[in-house]
Amino acid sequence: MIRFVGNPSFEEWEEVGRFIKKATHACTLWLGDWINFGKTNFGEKYARALRETGLDYGTLRNAAYTARRIPLSYRYDKLSYKHHALVAPLPAHKQQELLREADKKRYSTRELQQRIQDWKKTLYAAPGMPEGVYSVMYADPPWDIEAMVFTKWRSPLPYPTMTLPELKIMRLPELAEDAILFLWTTLSTLPQGLELLSFWGFLYHITLTWDKGAGFCMSGFNRRTELVLVGYKGILKNVLKQEGEYIPTVFYEQRTTHSTKPVAMYEYIEDRTIGRRIELFARSTRRGWKSWGNEL
Repeated sequence: MIRFVGNPSFEEWEEVGRFIKKATHACTLWLGDWINFGKTNFGEKYARALRETGLDYGTLRNAAYTARRIPLSYRYDKLSYKHHALVAPLPAHKQQELLREADKKRYSTRELQQRIQDWKKTLYAAPGMPEGVYSVMYADPPWDIEAMVFTKWRSPLPYPTMTLPELKIMRLPELAEDAILFLWTTLSTLPQGLELLSFWGFLYHITLTWDKGAGFCMSGFNRRTELVLVGYKGILKNVLKQEGEYIPTVFYEQRTTHSTKPVAMYEYIEDRTIGRRIELFARSTRRGWKSWGNEL
């Protein structure tokens, strides 16, 4: 409760309101600054203080990430925490540019989000989808997981990410009546992965688990696996061999660089599937495949 002392004028009372508005916009960023300082200076003791805030882990995690990514000199009093959180995953120069633009043009968070999506489209000016009809589609989407990050990465991901709505509207290659999809997702983006698989017109079949040999710890779990969702349309046996050595649902291959997927997955697909193959969001070409992506 605010208790007014004396007899403030209307102008003084109005100024208090303006300060409260600014404080409301800034308080989540302040919370993030507080968390980051505690982690740096007090080690594990800061975790006890976090619990005593009574706030849920997601709120604390996102506040810390946004505050760490947005320096004080980039912050705008008239913009909300949500404005700053939206640009947090972007490169520093783009953060500064878009926040300045949002402040000048008084963007709502929806307008800023659309502006970010428009900019991302220019980054994904990938070549046209290869011609032809494909029976096997292999995809490793650049999931927009930055807001889920708390302590895993100190710097932004080394590639532009895409939101679920952006992935839904992207153009797909022409697929055969009988087709199979191998779709990479993470433990955090599993619900989105299942939704995307269905939206693209595939029926969920099974999940493959890649044991990377090492991972990171968060929320009480050592996360050392990634997932491949397998879906199909039409008749599965027409695109996936039903005799011989089967694809294992769990396989091990030591991870290498960030986001680089195991060679074993290519080999399983090449050995066990039937028909023309295409890889989406590819970073290199591979013999016997068509490849599509903006990093080729």
